[in-house]
Amino acid sequence: MGLGPGNPLTFLDPYHLGEGSPCPPLGLLRAAAWRIEDLIGLKQRQARPVHIIFPVKDGGEAANLAELAAILNPLAGAIIDAGWLACGAPDPGDLALLPQKFPWLRLFLARQLPPPDQTGSAWGKGAVMRAILYSLVYSRQISNPHAIVQFFDADIRPAYFGPQWCLGPVGALLWFTGLEAAKVVYFRPRGGRLNTFVRSLLAALPHPGLQRLQEVVYLLSGEMAATLNFWTAVPFKTGYGIEILILLALALDQLRLQAGRPDLAALAQVFVGQMDHRHAPLRSDRRRAGLDQMAATVFHTLFEVLVQAGVLTWTAPTATAGPLHIPLPGSGPARPPQWLTVPVGEPTLPPLCSLPEIAAALAGGH
Repeated sequence: MGLGPGNPLTFLDPYHLGEGSPCPPLGLLRAAAWRIEDLIGLKQRQARPVHIIFPVKDGGEAANLAELAAILNPLAGAIIDAGWLACGAPDPGDLALLPQKFPWLRLFLARQLPPPDQTGSAWGKGAVMRAILYSLVYSRQISNPHAIVQFFDADIRPAYFGPQWCLGPVGALLWFTGLEAAKVVYFRPRGGRLNTFVRSLLAALPHPGLQRLQEVVYLLSGEMAATLNFWTAVPFKTGYGIEILILLALALDQLRLQAGRPDLAALAQVFVGQMDHRHAPLRSDRRRAGLDQMAATVFHTLFEVLVQAGVLTWTAPTATAGPLHIPLPGSGPARPPQWLTVPVGEPTLPPLCSLPEIAAALAGGH
C-alpha cells in the first residue's frame, strides 16, 4: 500500500516559505501556523476586509451559534470586520437575539433580499450563500475583489471549534500570493460517511483533475475562506450539492481564476484536527432528510457536472434522473413497506459575476 496521492502528507511552514511566497497547489497548512500579531499586521497593510458568514436554516441553531460566536468574539475588530447570520427561513426566531450580544454579528434574511434570478428558489445552504454574497456586493458593503469571505457551517460542535478555524484560512490568503481560496479540512471521528463514498467514487473516474481531488483531506467540508473574486466566479447549487460543485469547478478548470494556472493551484488546505457536528440519520423519513437524500443530491451533482463538461457520456440517456424512492417500514409488522419519493438534483445558479449589476460593482471595487 502506498503513502498517498502525489505528495507525502506533510505540513507546510509558512514562515519557512516566506511571506508573499506562492503556496504549492493544494498545500496543507496547520490552522495554528501563524502568530496572530503577524496576521493583524498583514491585514492592516493589505487593507483587506474579512467577513465571516454562517448560513443557517432557522432559529433552531441559535444556541449553538451563540457558542461559536463567543469563541470568535476575540477576533472581532482585529481580524473579523463583520459577521453574518444568513438565514433561509422566513422567521429567524432566536437568531435575532444574537446581534444584541455580539454587535459585530448581523442578521440577513435571504428570502427578503433575494437576487433577481433567485425569486421563488429553494432556500437551502447554497441558495442562502449566494443571496448574501449578492446583497453584500450589490449594496457595496464589499467591493474589493481581494476581500476575504469565510463560510462556516452553523452546526459545528463548539468543543471542536476555535479561533484557528478563522485565523488559519484567512492567514493563508493574507500570507501567500496566488491563493484564491483556503478550505478547512479535518477528520471526523464519528462521521464522514458520505465523504468516504465520494472519495471512493472519484478514485474510479479516470480524469486527471478529478484524481487530484484525492489530495483533499476532507472533500465535503463546508468551511472555506476565499476572495470575493472567487466567490463571484463559482456557480452555486441551492442545497447539499454546493461543496462538490465548487470542487468540480476547480478540478475541471471551469473558473479560470488566473491566466496560465490550473484552478486547483489557487486552493490551499487548512487542517484543524478533528471536527464533529449534528449527524443526519442514515435513512430519510417523512419528518427529516437522511443521508440517502444528501448522497443522491451530491452524486447527481457530480454526474451532472461531468456530463455537461463532456467528461462523461451515457450511452442510453434518459430525460431526467430520479426521483429517489425510499422504502419505509409499514404501519405494522404484517404491513408492506411504504414508499417515500423525493426529487433528485438541485437547480444550478450561475456565477454572480455573470449578473451585470454585480460585474459593475466589482469593476468599481478595483
